[in-house]
Order: sequence, then structure tokens, then C-alpha cells
Amino acid sequence: MATRRKAGTITGTLKPADPFELIRWLARSQNDPRKALAELVQNSLDARATRVEITRFRERGVTGLRIHDNGSGVVPEMSREDALKHIATNVGHSRKRGITLAERRELMLQGKYGIGLLGFWSIGRQFEMRSQVGSSGAWVLHLTEDEPRFEVERLRGRLPIEGTWTEVIVRHLHRSAFVTLGGRRIADYLAAELRGQLLMRPVDLIVHDKVARGRAAKVMRVEPMRYEGQPLALPDSIATPHGPVKVELYLLPEHGADRGRVTVAATGTIVYDDLIDYAVADFRHSPWTSGRITGVLDFAAFEVAPGTRRGVLPNDAAQSFVTAVEALEELLRSVFAEEELRLSSALEADLMKQLQRAFRDLPRMAPEYDFFAPEPESESAPITGAGSDVDGPTTASAPPRSEGSVGESPETEYEEPPTRELFPPGPLAVLELVPPALKVPGLQTRRIRARAFDLAGKEIAEGVVFEWSCDSTTSRIEPDGSRARVFAGFDAETFRLTVVGHQGERHATSEAIVEVTEAVDARAEAGIPQPEFVNEATGNWRSRFYDGRWQVNAGHRDYLISAESPRRKLRYLTALLAKEIVLHSFPHPQHGAVLERMVEVLTITDRRIG
Repeated sequence: MATRRKAGTITGTLKPADPFELIRWLARSQNDPRKALAELVQNSLDARATRVEITRFRERGVTGLRIHDNGSGVVPEMSREDALKHIATNVGHSRKRGITLAERRELMLQGKYGIGLLGFWSIGRQFEMRSQVGSSGAWVLHLTEDEPRFEVERLRGRLPIEGTWTEVIVRHLHRSAFVTLGGRRIADYLAAELRGQLLMRPVDLIVHDKVARGRAAKVMRVEPMRYEGQPLALPDSIATPHGPVKVELYLLPEHGADRGRVTVAATGTIVYDDLIDYAVADFRHSPWTSGRITGVLDFAAFEVAPGTRRGVLPNDAAQSFVTAVEALEELLRSVFAEEELRLSSALEADLMKQLQRAFRDLPRMAPEYDFFAPEPESESAPITGAGSDVDGPTTASAPPRSEGSVGESPETEYEEPPTRELFPPGPLAVLELVPPALKVPGLQTRRIRARAFDLAGKEIAEGVVFEWSCDSTTSRIEPDGSRARVFAGFDAETFRLTVVGHQGERHATSEAIVEVTEAVDARAEAGIPQPEFVNEATGNWRSRFYDGRWQVNAGHRDYLISAESPRRKLRYLTALLAKEIVLHSFPHPQHGAVLERMVEVLTITDRRIG
């Protein structure tokens, strides 16, 4: 009602010209059926349900979605008909709205706008809410998409269910919602969307998909999503004037860059899929854009935008969250610096192995290239300047391994001094393989032996026929009585080797696991020179062979660019060594300048690929 308080001034109270038009606007603001479903499940969680079941079904050609829970019920202090009528006639008002922030955090409540039910418009056309508290009998609320009328009546036509329960059914699903809300998609979405809620509550959330066909999962338990990566040594929370910001962040390995993101949640429910989308401040910078951090920042004081339930209101609480995140950035920068130092040290210590691995296939796939002659150990050049402290490859004769060892040398034989037995062994009972497991490099061979024993443990030296086999398609075995030679293929694999011993009608079986490791070409291992780093900033050369040693200019601009990342540094050295191998194999005065320019281009472009 408008009133006049002074000349020329009119005051009054805002009210909608058409209340249902406002309801229509609120309902249409939720256009994601997955989020609408999450809101319905959230209502069950807010009612302290310990079991929530979601069922996707089709009855008489009509598709539907059912959410059933054993929570405290809809407005449990009212009669069922009054409670359901209250829900339908109080859109925009929630009984949870008057709860304080501390109580909301303690009870882990989310909804407070009273419009969550309207989200069913994005799922389907017809809505039913069935409710029973104790032995009061079940009542049902009927709503229809884009219609202002509602109906509340006693539930009839189904077997009674004892106890307190609430059931929401949406029928005549929209085509897009039916596809989006598949059983597996529902489970995966809720595992991420309600992760915090599921971790904090003792609740079983089960998805039944009665429409799924073939081998698709029919029953799925929703488990809170687990983050990959290494937990970061950060405080569990950061204090703000509006309450703590809970911190759970993980560091992904460098090869996982561009796939990590930090979600923002309010009491366990996601309000931003990525921190860089936060509208109150600009977080589109390192470390949040590195792709190496994943996890969640949870702040219960957020005022979540109604309708879509995505985004927050830009108030003082939202600004205090910004201050907390900025403080967190300083801690993350120091953590990143330590991680970069650790990764750099590990890569430098393994530099020769990395280079050997990079060029391992070259002799086999391109035999026209010549490798460098191996350097004598006494003449190996030290690494100086800005390089690493890596020692060159060394060789040493290892003592023979025992029969039970895994990786036997090709020369190892399994001979034992003959012993005389006073009494001959009994019939065949047990067969064993020595060694019981083999690790064979690709394209190499190892020997294995079968031994037969009687029940008393005496070895049977003769009279047993051995039958050998393996389940590999690339490796093979060559039997020789009680012994066999394993010929490993080129591809790395693990296979089972089986031997069966026959003695008349008696037989015994034994198996061994054979692991074929990556093939090693001796020429590649021996022909990879150890780099000698020389800091010559005024020199225009990147790498060279000087007095039989491979020198790398650690003062060159391209080296300094590549040294920003351990992996870029390894790729830079690989490019330099490839250049030297080509020049060594096909010496030509003009090739050197062209290859140098190619290395320059690779170094510049490599910065964009990590």
C-alpha cells in the first residue's frame, strides 16, 4: 500500500503484479537437471536421512525419477496435509532460513530460499511429493510444470510403508533430462557435487537404473569423489571474520597439468566448479591456472545465489574469502618452489638414464645412424658450470645370484654337486621351478630349471618327463628336459610359464611368472655421451664435441630458457644430442647451421607445451 509522507514523495512496499510470473521466473532460472536433482537430494540430507535411494524408471511408456529417503519428514510437527499445503503456498520462504550461521554449519544445512522444489521444471512435467511421519498415513502433493494449481490428497492405491519417509517422483521427463540423468551420470555427478556433504554425513546414497540395458550398471553406490595427487602441506583451514575457510588441496604431477582445478563449496555443496570463475575477485593467475592444483575450498558463510545455486552474493563474507585465498597463494608459491627444486634434483640425478631411454629405439628403427664411441671410464669428463652432478654409466660384474633370485644372468647354471642317497626317492609328488620368477630384458634369454620331489622332499633325478608351455604370443621357450631357455620378445609384458612333470600315471605342475622388461640396445646404452656443461655466455654455440667430449653451453640463451623446467631441459638436451647424432652420421658443412636453427625453433615453441 502506497502512502504520502511529504509533498512529491510516495513510499510503499514492493509486490509482484503477477505472483505466478515470479514463480515461473524462479523455476526457469534452474536450467541444469543435474543440479535440480542435487537440490532434491540435498533436501533429504537436510532432513538427516541415513539412506537415500534414487531410481530411474519407465512405467507404461512414461519415464520418471524417484527420490526416496528415511529422513525426519516434511515439516514433521504439522499434519501431513497441512505440511504439504505449507510447502505449496510458501514458495520463497524456508523454515531453514531463520537458522543462524553457526547452527547451519553444525547441522550442515543448505536450502534456505524455499524454491528448490521448483527445479523439477527442468527435469519433467509432473511432480509428486509423498510424505508420512510415523503412523499418520501418507499424503501426496501434486504439482504440474507451468501451472499455478496444486493438489494435496491422501495417498491411495499402494501398499502402506511403515515409519517416517519422504518420496519425490518426477514423471514425463524431458528428453534432454532423460539423457543427462543416466544412472552412471547421476552417480558421478552427485559424487562430486555433494562430496563434502557425503563425507560429513553417515548416509547411504544409492542409484537404481531400471532403464539401463545390456552390461550397464543397474545399481550404484555414490561414493564421495577422491582427489588425485599428493596432499599439500597446508593448514586445514584459514580463519576469517565470518568463519573458517576449509582447505583441501592436492598437487598433481607435472604431466597432469591443464587438468587440475580447485572447486569452491558452501557447506559441502559446490557453488563454483573452478576458483578462476569466482566473480567477486580475479583469480585467473598462477598458481590457480597452472593445472597442477586440485581440491576444494569450503566456506559456510557464503550467501549462495538462489535458483541456479551457482555463484555467491558479493557481500562482506565473499570478500573475506578473497582475503583468505590471497593468503593461501603465498603458502602455495613456497610449496611450488620446493616441489620444483625436488623435481629438478630428481631429474638431474637421472639425466643419463633419461637420455638413454629417449634414444633406446633409434638403433632398431633407424640403423643408418651412428652412435658415438663409448668413453673409457678413466677419461669420463666431469660436469662443470651450471649443470648437474651426474656420474656417467658404469659397469661392474655382479656376483652370481642364488637360485631363488628373480633376474638371473645368462651364464648362471643350476648345477648342484651329486649326492648319494641310501634309499631311492619315492614317486613324484611335487614340482618346483628355479627360480620361481624371472625378469628378462627384451630380446635377451634366461634359463630356468624344473626340480621334482617325492612326498619326503627327496629330489627325483631321473624318470620324470617334463612338458613346458607359456601363454605369451611374443616370447617363447626352448625346452631341454628338466631345463628350458626363455627367449624374451621385444615388447614389455608379463606372462605365465608352466611345466608339467609326468612319471607314469602320476603328474605334478608348477608355474612361474616371467616379466619381460623394456628392450635395451647395447649400442644406444654405450653411445650416449655424458654431457659436460660449460658456462660460456658470450659463445654462440649450443653444443659441440670437443676433445672427444660432448659439451653443452649452459650460458646460451636457449639453455637458460629450457632450464626453467626440468622436463623442458631434458627435451632441450635430447634435441641437442639428436643434432649431434645426425651430424656425426651424415657430416656435411651446411647441415650444422640448418640443425642449429631447428633447435632454436624447438626451444622457443617448447615453452608453450610445458
